[in-house]
Amino acid sequence: MKSSRFLFLGFLVPSAFAQWIVNDPINTAINTGIQSAQIANHVEVLRQWAAQLENLNRQIRQLEDQLAEQRRIREVLGNPTAAGSQMVMDKLAPAEMARTSGETLRAVRRLADATASLRHTADGIYGELENRTALGRAFTRQPAAYRRYAAVDQQADNLGRVYDDTAARQTVLQADLATTVASLKTAPTQAEVDKLNVKVAALNGQLALVAAQRRDETDKLSAQQIQNENQAAKERQDMLEKQVAEERQTLDVVNAWQRAVQLTPGTYTRP
Repeated sequence: MKSSRFLFLGFLVPSAFAQWIVNDPINTAINTGIQSAQIANHVEVLRQWAAQLENLNRQIRQLEDQLAEQRRIREVLGNPTAAGSQMVMDKLAPAEMARTSGETLRAVRRLADATASLRHTADGIYGELENRTALGRAFTRQPAAYRRYAAVDQQADNLGRVYDDTAARQTVLQADLATTVASLKTAPTQAEVDKLNVKVAALNGQLALVAAQRRDETDKLSAQQIQNENQAAKERQDMLEKQVAEERQTLDVVNAWQRAVQLTPGTYTRP
């Protein structure tokens, strides 16, 4: 009985030794250090993210404050661009900005009157061309030959009307421009400065348009005069060529007539 008990204990001893845990202090310390470093790195990353988010939130709050300030300015002063554009359209009017002066060159040529051109004196500078010769006798003119000169006279009158019309407009625009520039110097707000700058630009554009209309009318007059001179040069060349051709044709006729005529002596006297 005693021997069997010792035998049973002999079987139990190995199993009891197999369940013991082996602890390595060095590996434990290394693993703990690695985990601590990872945790510290993660905490630093989170701290940086928090700082970036705070900076972003601060920028957003600044932008919101600026937007609110702009809204308050617009509520008090209005939109400078829209107000300036509306002011210019109200003061100058679209019809005034698109206004033109004078007649077109085509209309001037159509209205040219040869008979009126003969009586044209340019406010007394020239004398009328009478339908009489130096002998005091009347003669009939060919009106078609004077239409080119009538076109120049008509364009000159049109240019005078344009100058008179644009001179009045130029005076009004310059006075308005001077008043606007004076107001610009004492403008209390930036919005008012922007409005006045828009008006100054529009007035300068109107003055440039007036000057351009004058140049256009002057160019029309010069173009008509150049065309008349060109036509006169063509007619002189045409006359010269016709004269040469007429001389050649006359010689041909004379030569043919001479060849057709045969002269035979009726009597002959010995010298």
